[in-house]
Amino acid sequence: MSPQIQNVIPSFNIQAPKIYTESAKLVIEAGPMGISFTILNTGDCFQAVLMYSFPNKLTEAEVNEEMQETLGTDPLLKRQYKEIHLIWCFPESILVPPDLFDREHSQAMLNLVFGDTRKTTISHDFLYKHNLYNVYRVPESTAKIFAEKFPAVPQTHQYSLLVDRVRKGGNELFVLFYTGSLTVMLCKEDKLQAIQNFIYNTPDDIIFHLLNVCKSFEVAPDSARLCLSGMVDKKSNLYAAIYKYFLHIEFDSMPANFTVAEELKSQPPHFFSHLFYQAICV
Repeated sequence: MSPQIQNVIPSFNIQAPKIYTESAKLVIEAGPMGISFTILNTGDCFQAVLMYSFPNKLTEAEVNEEMQETLGTDPLLKRQYKEIHLIWCFPESILVPPDLFDREHSQAMLNLVFGDTRKTTISHDFLYKHNLYNVYRVPESTAKIFAEKFPAVPQTHQYSLLVDRVRKGGNELFVLFYTGSLTVMLCKEDKLQAIQNFIYNTPDDIIFHLLNVCKSFEVAPDSARLCLSGMVDKKSNLYAAIYKYFLHIEFDSMPANFTVAEELKSQPPHFFSHLFYQAICV
C-alpha cells in the first residue's frame, strides 16, 4: 500500500438507521476526486450519503488503490440493491455537436485536447436537450476495477447529468466544489456554454478560473447568478473571496418533491445537492 494511502475513511458517512436496500437505488460517483455513494429509496427519499475524498495530487495508480480499498471494504457494497448506477466524473470530456461527432475519431479528439499519455476507455452520452454529444474517457485500469465489481451496470458521465439541472434562466455559473478541485458550468442566456473541472490550491486560483470562464464567453460577473454546491461554507475564506467579485450568490438546494432522512438534515443541503440531482436523473 502506498505510504500516502492508509485505511480509507469517508469524509461523510450519513445513513438512516434502517435502509431496505432491496428496494433502493444505489448511485456511485467515481473520479480522481473520490467516490460517493447515494441511496434513494421508495417514496423518493434519500436515505444515505457516503463521500470518500481523495487528495488532488494522487497518481492514477494511487487513485486506483484508494478505489479498490473502498470498493472492497465498504459495508454498503455488501448488500443487494434493486438497481445500481455508475457516474464517472473524470474531467477529460468534450462537448461535440452532432455534425462533428464521429465515434471512430473520438479518441483522436480527446487526445488532441488532453494528450495521449495512458490507456483509456472512450465513451459518449447524447444530450438530447442540448443536441450535443459528451465524449469522455476513463483510465482503462480504473474502468476494469469497476467492471469486475459491478459488471453490466448502467454508466454515464457527470457532465451529462449536470447540464440538465433545473435553472432559473439568464446567466448562471454553477460551481461544484470538491477537495482541491471545482467543476464549473456556465449557461449564458439559459444556453449551455461550457463545463469543465479545474484544480485549485488557493482561493485566488478559484477566482481566476471563475473570472476567466466568464471572460471567455463574454459574461459580466455582476450579471451572472453564482450557484454553489459541494464542499463550500458561507463562513469560509473561499466564500469570502468569491463574494468580492460576484454580486448574486446562492447555495444549491434539494430537488423538488424529494425528501431526505432525518440524519441527512444535519448538514447543509448544498453539500450533497449535486449527488441528489444525479441520482434522480439516472
